[in-house]
Amino acid sequence: MRSRYTAFALGGLGDYLVRTWEADAIDPALTAEQLDRQEQQWLRLEILDAHENGAKATVEFKAHCRPFGAGPAVTPQVLHERSRFRRRQGLWRYIDGIIDPPPAAASRNAPCPCGSGKKAKRCCLR
Repeated sequence: MRSRYTAFALGGLGDYLVRTWEADAIDPALTAEQLDRQEQQWLRLEILDAHENGAKATVEFKAHCRPFGAGPAVTPQVLHERSRFRRRQGLWRYIDGIIDPPPAAASRNAPCPCGSGKKAKRCCLR
């Protein structure tokens, strides 16, 4: 995830982005040249959550950016996504992502997301 963010932030690395996209998941019409176009200045990456299960992984993140040419007074935009990855031949490849994903459902035995300290099944999931 961090390497793909860096490729977007630096620009000119569309070939790398295409190579790290799962071959059966990328839009065939999408080109490295299109990915090279920088329309925003990427400011920072915030990893919110990451899970790996064998050769599959998910990463939830927020990428902060502002349109090129916008002054510092412009409020940065935030891309919030939960991405899916698959490892093939030792490399993680991007499959897809959900923009502005809904909050992850609380497990019955996990601590309640409300912060009460109780298990979710004994608190908000009642």
